[in-house]
Amino acid sequence: MIKAVLFDMDGVLVDSEEITYQAAAQMFKLRGVTVCKEDFAPYIGAGDVAYLGGAAEAHGLKYDRQMSVVTYEIYDKLAEKHNIAYENTYKTVETLKDMGVMRAVCTSADKVKMEINLRVTGLSSMFDALINGRDIKRNKPAPDIYLKGAEVLGVEPGQCLVIEDAKNGILAAKAAMMHQCAVTTTFTEEELKSTVRPEFIVSDIYEIAELIRNYNTKGE
Repeated sequence: MIKAVLFDMDGVLVDSEEITYQAAAQMFKLRGVTVCKEDFAPYIGAGDVAYLGGAAEAHGLKYDRQMSVVTYEIYDKLAEKHNIAYENTYKTVETLKDMGVMRAVCTSADKVKMEINLRVTGLSSMFDALINGRDIKRNKPAPDIYLKGAEVLGVEPGQCLVIEDAKNGILAAKAAMMHQCAVTTTFTEEELKSTVRPEFIVSDIYEIAELIRNYNTKGE
């Protein structure tokens, strides 16, 4: 039985990848560095230290905490101007609640970014647990954040379904011995199948409700 859904946030619950990049690019510009999306691509889903640090290293810089602070200050202003929740985000989370399925956010992002996303989307009260990148020692693709989510919810890893858009996140879910479902918001179905091969792939987050219904009743 799938008893809990562990959601990544960026690219799953909120359409924030573009404004995350814009905020990071503006931060680097303040430091006199011009970056491009390719600088960040390998680090999507791996947390802000890896995301910003990897791009910084590509330009001969070393990550420091102020990079994250300034990036999130810019991100906050951008997020306020955009409707970043996906069309079926609310519907999906509410449906899972009605089904009796526990729900957690397990995001590699800093607590600050997680709270910005929850605030501007009105999702703050819709989850049973909130885990962010500062709550664990090793970030994705290590399994720590998802194992922490299962621990907080009080469920076994095998009873959890992880919803991810990023390859690093799918690898983390596999390492945690959990079910995995990829949403094709960041990578195509073909890219996902040829690289990390998730258990399930959907194009719309709301599809997971029916997926869980089917999975939980297949043995009946």
